[in-house]
Amino acid sequence: MQIAVGAMMHETNTLTAGRTVLREFAPLQGAAVFEDHRWMNASSAGGIIQTLQEAGAGIVPSYFARALPSGLVTRETYDTIKSNLLGGILSAESLDGICLALHGSMFVEGLDDPEGDLLSSLRAQVGGDTPIVCALDMHATITPAMVSAANALTGYRTAPHTDAFDTGARAAKLLLYSVEHQDPLSLVYQRLPMLLSGEQSETAAQPMAGLMEQLESVDHELGILCTSYFLGFPWADSPHSGVSAVVTATEQASSAAADIAKHLAAAFWEKRREFDFTTEAYPLPEALDRALEDPGQPVVIADSGDNPTAGASQDLTLSLAAVCQRGLGSVLSAVVADPRAEEQCRQAGEGGVVHIQLGRVRPEEGAPPLQLQVQVKSLAAVDGVRAAAVTANGVDVVITDRRMAVTDPGFLHALGIDPKQYKIVIVKSGYLSPEYQQLAARKMLALTPGDTNVLLDQIPYRRVPRPIYPLDAI
Repeated sequence: MQIAVGAMMHETNTLTAGRTVLREFAPLQGAAVFEDHRWMNASSAGGIIQTLQEAGAGIVPSYFARALPSGLVTRETYDTIKSNLLGGILSAESLDGICLALHGSMFVEGLDDPEGDLLSSLRAQVGGDTPIVCALDMHATITPAMVSAANALTGYRTAPHTDAFDTGARAAKLLLYSVEHQDPLSLVYQRLPMLLSGEQSETAAQPMAGLMEQLESVDHELGILCTSYFLGFPWADSPHSGVSAVVTATEQASSAAADIAKHLAAAFWEKRREFDFTTEAYPLPEALDRALEDPGQPVVIADSGDNPTAGASQDLTLSLAAVCQRGLGSVLSAVVADPRAEEQCRQAGEGGVVHIQLGRVRPEEGAPPLQLQVQVKSLAAVDGVRAAAVTANGVDVVITDRRMAVTDPGFLHALGIDPKQYKIVIVKSGYLSPEYQQLAARKMLALTPGDTNVLLDQIPYRRVPRPIYPLDAI
């Protein structure tokens, strides 16, 4: 049994000014993926590969590209990824199936549905008999082209996403079932006109907890192989925006699958007014007030409007300016991405004092660069990211030379920082990672402006299909 495997993963924020180029995807070609822990240990691609290996399948590794969420992908970058991914798959002499790790909410200059384009091109090349199965992010935006070209789609069932590997394993098992039983599978979906952020839909809280339990129970019905909810990505102004219920079934159960997709969609729609922030959420001044009043520490506050894990620029200084203006102490702010400021700190060296201009000019967000005199406390480089920990106006700040996901407190430890020693820790994030949730004596969401404003009714959408909830009263 020969199975081709590849990956194209990017969550694209169309509201930010930046563009995403090939080097940010750090692509790998062919068998190099087997030696790369980033892919093999906790990703959906790793779940696919290891499950196929355990089943004794021959694996044809194609092309693997993944980047931190960011702005529109350049057309040249997408064309390169597509060419290499398809080329690696089509180079195989014979294939029994194809299993891909995709995100599902990637957007490209001049192309609204790159996953649909990729899958349609692949289907045209391999014909209708070769099964194609995809593991997707929970925040995928499902399109007719994706459903038409693929045999099965399965998505994460946790937010924060802790089951990427398991989702890949499930995708591989779906493909193995199809190949071994010579069953082409039936894939159906039902779209809902709804925008929803991850900060309103963590799976440990209601109503998502109950909805996800419903998926687990439906999966055991006769002929139903997999069900998923895909929530879309609200920081993409897309003509395909919406929530979807997706069902993969045996060919014999295709009629039942369509009914179940409608049932799952109706259950989700019925709960639409129950979705609210799953972490207590306040405007920034109120979040700071409540943090100071709380006896515990650290109180971890997510600066949600500048969240790099949803594609924000990570260079706004609104929250840092507020802390400095109030003269607060025992505060850590992490992370502001500013390569020029980080280089100045590195040149000054540990213990050095330097004047920096921190942050990008964003007058529309009320957050101009800050003029600061800082003392450099420590310098480090972790996984290719250079960082400086500095003190300014009594506040400790982490500055990096590039955008990064603030999900692992181990990054702070590498700089000699113990976050438990601070009254308030402000991180550029949406919902907090499990590691920061465990660290926090109390967690809050600061409702701040930026590329990832969680107040969706403030976003000037132009291409989202209307009417759509909650922008419209439906």
